[in-house]
Amino acid sequence: MQTLILGSLFSIAILATTFWHSKAGLSTFLNPEGLIIVLGGTVSILLMTSNKKELMGLFRQIKRLIFSKASKRDIREVLIDCSKTMEKGKFPSTTGVDFLDKSLGWLGAGLSGATLDKLLVDGAKLEIERIHQSANVLANIGKYPPALGMVGTVFGIIAIFNGLGNAEGQRTLGTNLAFAMTATLYGLVTSNFVISPLSELLLQAAHQEEVELSMIVETVKLWSDKESLFFVQEHIGLYHAS
Repeated sequence: MQTLILGSLFSIAILATTFWHSKAGLSTFLNPEGLIIVLGGTVSILLMTSNKKELMGLFRQIKRLIFSKASKRDIREVLIDCSKTMEKGKFPSTTGVDFLDKSLGWLGAGLSGATLDKLLVDGAKLEIERIHQSANVLANIGKYPPALGMVGTVFGIIAIFNGLGNAEGQRTLGTNLAFAMTATLYGLVTSNFVISPLSELLLQAAHQEEVELSMIVETVKLWSDKESLFFVQEHIGLYHAS
């Protein structure tokens, strides 16, 4: 989360510095029509290429990435606390980790051996696919803003050519051409400074959650086999070392 904030602020600083030192006025970079084409077109394509379930998953993952990561308790601590509770002959209460709570429910229902292993492995696999699907949705949409920016630029150039027949259009040719090119700029900025970095962060978060799910699966198997607290802690420590 800290790197997300730092990177975002650094990107904004780069863009602001570039605009500030540009010989063109700030108004040259303001193109509401181009902005509508790029942002509106990106949202439209996202809606056309994704179903409701994928969109909800994407928004949920982005929300977790931005708001929940800082307050999220380390899964290793949760697993160790659950192990200590079991060592005392008690059963852990709700942990707040969805897949872990589901796994504890299976364990509490008396499942063990191959039956429990299959539920754990299949459940983790489905969770991993869901997480990566959200990241892939955003990664795929990142290729469209530059093309949409070109669409906005083409519209602007057509308007410029249309005005070349009069003196005013010829006089303002350079200004109007620069104005038209801002749509391409919007597309490049949206793709390279917003969507692509966020997509990469989601992929990194997906990999981290994949490791955590693997940790949960293996730890629940150890609980089922009645392994000692020391062994469980050492096994969890292996994930920490990696």
